[in-house]
Amino acid sequence: MPGRTGWSAYELVCVNGTFEKGRSVQTSDSGRDKRYSPSEYRTEIINSLRSDGYSSSEAEAIYQAAVSTGESLVYQAGSKRDVSSTGERKWHPCRAEERGGYYNNLDFDLTLTITIVEDGGPVISPPGGGGEPTCEELGNCPPPPPPPPITVPGNNAWPSCSFNIIYQGSGGSIRDGVNSPRPSGEINSNNGQFNVTQGIPTSELLKTNARSEEYIYGLNFENNTGIVAYQITATKTFNLNWFVGDQEYLSTTTESETVTVTRDWAYWEVITYWLSQLDSATMKNYALPNGEVNMPANLNVSATASTDKFQNNHVFPAPCPTVVLPSESINGSSAPSFYGEAKAAAESATGLTQVRNDLATFKGSTIMSNSLATTSGPRPSTIPAPRMVELKRENLLIDSNKTNYFEAPSTGTMHYRSVVNINGQNPVNFPFNVNHVTVHTPVVIYAKATDDKEHDQRTNPPTRSNPVNNDTEIAAFVLDRPFTISMPTKGQHRNIPGYGNRDYAKWTREKLVRFPFDVYSETKQRFYPANTWINIPVDIIDVKFFLPVWVPEGRYTVDFKTIAENAPAANGGEEHEANVTIPNGVVAGHQSAAHTATDNIKIDVVGRLYDFNVTDITDYNWQDVFRTSDGFTLNNTRYFVGSNGIDGDSRNLDSQFVLPVNHSSHPNGYTNVAIKKGYTFRFDLKTKGNMQADNDAIRIKPTFYFVNKDGSNRREVDLYYHEVTNNFVKVGSEQDKTYRQVVLNDAQRNITETELMANADYYYRHADIYDGMEELTKDYYATSFARKYLRSFSKEEQTTGPYGWQILNWKLRTFIGPEENEVPANTMVPPSDAVASQQAWYGEYSIPSNVYAVEKGKSLSATGQSSEGLSGNNAVFLNDGYIIVNFDIESLDSGDLDNPRLQYINAPLVNQWYTMEGFKRSFVAAFGNTFTSKDGDVAYYHGDQSSQNDFNSSVTH
Repeated sequence: MPGRTGWSAYELVCVNGTFEKGRSVQTSDSGRDKRYSPSEYRTEIINSLRSDGYSSSEAEAIYQAAVSTGESLVYQAGSKRDVSSTGERKWHPCRAEERGGYYNNLDFDLTLTITIVEDGGPVISPPGGGGEPTCEELGNCPPPPPPPPITVPGNNAWPSCSFNIIYQGSGGSIRDGVNSPRPSGEINSNNGQFNVTQGIPTSELLKTNARSEEYIYGLNFENNTGIVAYQITATKTFNLNWFVGDQEYLSTTTESETVTVTRDWAYWEVITYWLSQLDSATMKNYALPNGEVNMPANLNVSATASTDKFQNNHVFPAPCPTVVLPSESINGSSAPSFYGEAKAAAESATGLTQVRNDLATFKGSTIMSNSLATTSGPRPSTIPAPRMVELKRENLLIDSNKTNYFEAPSTGTMHYRSVVNINGQNPVNFPFNVNHVTVHTPVVIYAKATDDKEHDQRTNPPTRSNPVNNDTEIAAFVLDRPFTISMPTKGQHRNIPGYGNRDYAKWTREKLVRFPFDVYSETKQRFYPANTWINIPVDIIDVKFFLPVWVPEGRYTVDFKTIAENAPAANGGEEHEANVTIPNGVVAGHQSAAHTATDNIKIDVVGRLYDFNVTDITDYNWQDVFRTSDGFTLNNTRYFVGSNGIDGDSRNLDSQFVLPVNHSSHPNGYTNVAIKKGYTFRFDLKTKGNMQADNDAIRIKPTFYFVNKDGSNRREVDLYYHEVTNNFVKVGSEQDKTYRQVVLNDAQRNITETELMANADYYYRHADIYDGMEELTKDYYATSFARKYLRSFSKEEQTTGPYGWQILNWKLRTFIGPEENEVPANTMVPPSDAVASQQAWYGEYSIPSNVYAVEKGKSLSATGQSSEGLSGNNAVFLNDGYIIVNFDIESLDSGDLDNPRLQYINAPLVNQWYTMEGFKRSFVAAFGNTFTSKDGDVAYYHGDQSSQNDFNSSVTH
């Protein structure tokens, strides 16, 4: 390839008529033995290869290969070409002060031979070369033709003008840049409601914000300075006239003077200019959609640059002038020096240098102009500091399936795209810190349950508030009644933004409740076996259920769950009442919070004691009330406690058919017919609950009152009666030992065969838990035992107690609960045993026919007579009025006489007799007299009439 060695010259000085060599000068690159690095000639090498037909990429590849060899470009023999040279210019003889000289300026080619083989491909050869080495590669090219001769005015070969572009150094530089951005960013909740570092639920929206410089850049603009040094040979013709002796000589000579003229130049070169614009930002975090979000910058920052390392393409010297000075006549044989004149003329004739900068632009504006300028290229400007650009994305949904994650880490990357790059860096990605995000989907369950105090007949119920505090107190669910649970989605959670005490339904997938006993839906349309998790719609707070009668009484724990929408299928963790603790275990490989809130409530299942009613009176005056015309068959007339049923619902009864049975209760026109002393009234009552055992019973404690016939002066009395061997036995005293015998399956009791068969079946199947029953049943099949029970066992007399108290034991009980075909097949108790969950108890009572009523607390001895001397007409005895029988009724559990389970009247929380069943605490008799009643009043007996006036009483007296 063409190369240039520079030039050299020396001066010849005339000494004693002969030229001698004087000072010499040469450029630094003069000499054919010099070695040159390929990197100094990159553009020349590539342009040469391009002119030989190689593509740009091939030319670049060959250049890079040449550099990588470490070899140098060297002189190519035979390639020397004369640019502007002359041999020694001298003459003889010479005169003092005359000068000659030598100038040599040659070009020659440089060469470097390499062989390049593509990977797996052929040797790279010039197009059309066929793979044969060239003469340049072989180094045997013939010398180029000589350049055309330079015509120099005058009569010698000395050039009239030449110049050299000389670099003198840097005139300064402009350096500027922002090499690295300062990116930052954060993830926040979309509306600012949540502090995402503390917690944000799933299904909420995030927004991402990032900021960084609009662009980053670097620039280094160098001011190259130098001179163009002109060697200008000025010629001048002298007409000489001199004498030697008398001989005149005339001569004409053209002389020359070479002077140096310099012209300054300066241009700006792009050493480095790179710029990358902000392209986008990426954030990664578990909470983001698909774990990542990209935020495009949508910028358009333009920048261009072009540079040329060849000085000749930047510095354009003015053309060499031809300086011919005016001729001059001189008296003398030699021409004088005209250096000064030549210098001045050359300076005047030489123009200024033109220069051209490299080119650089930014956002459409030129910051380094490459327009042609005189002497000095215009100074470039720099570019403004980049502004900060905000990038953001909003409405980024946290997937509802993402489990809770404590402090999920975040990363951020700012992406820059190269716009222009000359000898600079090419940055692409810059990481930055982003806050972590805690995914925490909140759920709460502060469950509640109603407390059925209004129907809790327990003798000693646990103390509780109104309403009950389910966290510290125990509510009552009553058999065969509805109850309500509350599963609010509102409650206290963490005290952080967006949480606190609020409704969390939005993030609740499902609510579940589990009862350890059977329940029905409110309408009994659906049955839920014990320990079934029941799904409660999230938007429903209060849910009513119905407690079946067969559920055993006792204390139970009801479990509640509220499950977050992001709970995994398994192992999501649970926490009591609210999933507030985070971290709280590992879920899906990371620290997490529980996904389920749980609660539990302790409750008591409580039975019932109810439906006391009088079913028969043996007094003949009452026969047509309870029996049909045959005088024997019961007609199902009943006198109930009040006009209401078990839960206060109306029975739609005629007001006559309520207790107490009194002298105005007879429906058939009698206006003053009470019961005569000595006659029996039969009754029954019912229970629900755990009253199936052989030591469960009903206890009745009678109390007696006397009231005048006009309803005045009601007072409590003691009753006395005579025994065969003992007069005036006080009812309820230790001497009161006249025990009543009662038959369950009495013909006049009219118990249905269904009830009796239910008893027989249950006793047969559970003979092992009833005293003596195994012995009775072992010789029978079920059906034969049932017949035996109906015909014999159920007709055995049962002792219930003396006048002072009555206990109805298990043999005076029937089972009246739902039958097997009336209950679901998967109940917590065997379906065939459900019948035993509800019971009917049968009893009867009377006062002695020869009873004596004495105001309570008054001693018979106060009369002044011994009991043997007293007669029924003694003033101490109350006769002119009515004796009222009042019952206190309670249930006995497992034979515990000291701790009755249920109370009919005297329970602390409810009076079943009055509050529920509607007992009337007064009535108006036929003659308009008002009688006050007391809870428990059952029957009025005539104080002055006895069965002895009719027939013998059926009761011992």
